[in-house]
This record gives sequence, C-alpha cells and structure tokens, in this order.
Amino acid sequence: MRFHWIDALKGIGIILVVFAHHKLPVALDTYIFSFHMPLFFFISGFLFDFWKHTASAASFVKKRFRSLIVPYFGFALLTCLFYLLLDIGYQPGVTNIDFFKASPAENIHSIVYALGPLISYNPPLWFLTCLFVTELLFYGFAKKYYAEPGKLMFWLTAVGVIGYLYSVYVPFRLPWNADVALTAVVFYGAGNLFRKFIEPEAWKAGEKPRDNPDYQPGLKFRRSLLRVWKFLPGILTLVNLLYFGYLLHFPTPEEMNMNVLKYGNFFSYYLLAFSGIFTFVYLFKNVRSSKVLEYYGRNSLIVLALHFPVKDILTKLIVLVFMIDVETYYYNAGFALGLTVLNLFCMIPVIFLINTYFPYLLGIKRPSESSESLRTRLKKFIN
Repeated sequence: MRFHWIDALKGIGIILVVFAHHKLPVALDTYIFSFHMPLFFFISGFLFDFWKHTASAASFVKKRFRSLIVPYFGFALLTCLFYLLLDIGYQPGVTNIDFFKASPAENIHSIVYALGPLISYNPPLWFLTCLFVTELLFYGFAKKYYAEPGKLMFWLTAVGVIGYLYSVYVPFRLPWNADVALTAVVFYGAGNLFRKFIEPEAWKAGEKPRDNPDYQPGLKFRRSLLRVWKFLPGILTLVNLLYFGYLLHFPTPEEMNMNVLKYGNFFSYYLLAFSGIFTFVYLFKNVRSSKVLEYYGRNSLIVLALHFPVKDILTKLIVLVFMIDVETYYYNAGFALGLTVLNLFCMIPVIFLINTYFPYLLGIKRPSESSESLRTRLKKFIN
C-alpha cells in the first residue's frame, strides 16, 4: 500500500534538507535542525513492515545492505571522483578541497568509516549508513518485543537515554554513525508504532484472529493512544509554533544536529523533535497531497546524495556569471530559497538518468535491454 501523504511528507523533508544546507538566518536554521532529520527516521520507521521480514534475519540484512549501503558507497565514490576532478581542473597542482589534503589511505578510511564530518565533500551521505544501523537495531528489538508495544517502547527509550549519555560523555565516534543510531532508533520506532496506531491490523500479519494473544497487547496499546491522540496533535503543534515564534524573537544558535551528536537538553530535544514531526504529519495527513512534493519524496535518496555537489556547482556558476560575492548573501533566506529551487529543478534530469540508466546506484538491478522504451519511461517518470 502506497501512502501518498507520506511521499509528500518525505518531499517536504528533503526540501528542508536542501534548504538547510545553505547559510540561513539563525532562527530558521535552528528551527529546521530541531526536527528535519528525526522526521526522516520517523518516516523510515513508518514504512517498515516487520512481518514481511520475520522468516530470515539474514535476508533482511542483505536487502537493507543493498538498498542503503550499496547506494552509500556508490554515491560516495561518484561524488568523490567529481570533486577530485573539479579540484584538479580548478587549480592544477593546488589542493583547495580539504578532504583531498589528507593522504589516499586517510581518505579511504574516511569513506569506509562514513561519518558526516569525515566525508566533508558530501556530508549528507552519513544518513544512509546511520539508517542501516538504526534498522538493524530496531529489527533486533522487534524480533523479541514486536507484539508487546509497551516493552518495545521501554527498550527504545532506554537506548535513547544511552545514546544521549554517549553524546555527552564518550569522546570518540563509532563507525557508520552507530552512535547516532542510538538516538535515531527512538524516532524510527515511534514512526513504526504510529503506523500501527492508524492501522490496527498491522499489529499482526496476515489473517491472524483478533483473539490471538499476540494481537491483544497491540489493541490495548492502540486504545490507550486513542485517548491521548484527541489532544496530542494540537498540543504538539502549539509547542512547535511557540518554539518557532520564540526563535524569531530570540534567535538562538543551532544546538541540535544529529550528524555531530549535538542534542542540547535531553528533554527539550525530544519534545521539539516530536512537536515538529507531528505538526507536519498532522498537516500532510489532513490536506490534499502535492504531486510535486510526492515526486521529490519518491526520489529523496537521489536528492539527498547529490544535492550537495549540485549546490556547489550552482554557487560557482552564480559567482562566474553574475560576478557577485556569494558570502554577502549568507544568512539571507530569500537567496537560500532561490538556490534551493534551482537545485531541485536541476535534479530533475539527474533523477531521470539515474532511475532509467543507473538504478544500481540505488541498489536496484539494472533493467533488461528488452524493458520499456524511452517514451514509456518518460511517461512513468512524469507520472
């Protein structure tokens, strides 16, 4: 079953990611970073159907490796080559990009370790390895507690506390952003539980009867949530709007960035993240979906992986064509919005090319030569 409102929600999420990677006014930057990456983990959890993967854990790991880790290394190497050629062509014999100032061995280590700060030429790729670890972590808990949502919530909360303590007291990072996954799994689990809240049949696979003992805890949990849900969207939306209003009057430098383990205060971090998430969930679930947002939502992986180099190309072109100092437009929301729109427009042919001719970059097997004609593919692409 395809949730069009979820596609649209992913669309606005990836647009916020692109927008936030420009220099924004402090208030706007802090607001977006308070929830935009937690939102993606929430959506990923919502879309995960545990009952489809109960037969074989090895098969689950293999599928997730193909859909997340293969794209990570594919796009990491592709964009690394792009920036290397750009650096060589810009000033032969002079290294301008910090990543290439290190030795080749250090560069390989950085790509394999997969931390955002290490892959500085394309840091958004950190999300792919982090999501992979997050899904494995959630799957491990789900294997034991999926039919008991109360226990599942308890263990996810406990892991979230461990993740926060790790960010405060441990001075080193874990490969593949496993340290971030300790926090991300809370949002992932919340998304999965939310789907079961709006789809009670999802508590048990297939045609399991309602008197099944494994089915009952889910129904009881849902009934409990229904009592709270009458008021929760309004309360969280109010919190979200008050927070944004506060930032407009008292701009506060960004204290929340999952990529670098910056969470600020434990309670306010989760409150603000969930208030932002559910504000947009409630909005997109109750308004008519947008085809444009759905399009970018369906192709969010490509946008995530390539918007950074596209941003750099656009910035260089603006400097060369208009002879302006881009730094004078830093922290200008209008300028950032314009670049974001240009970036998303430039992504359209890139998305088409990758989906049509290079799907293996997304972990998808290349279509056979006898597959649809270019005209048919274009129709599917547009629709």
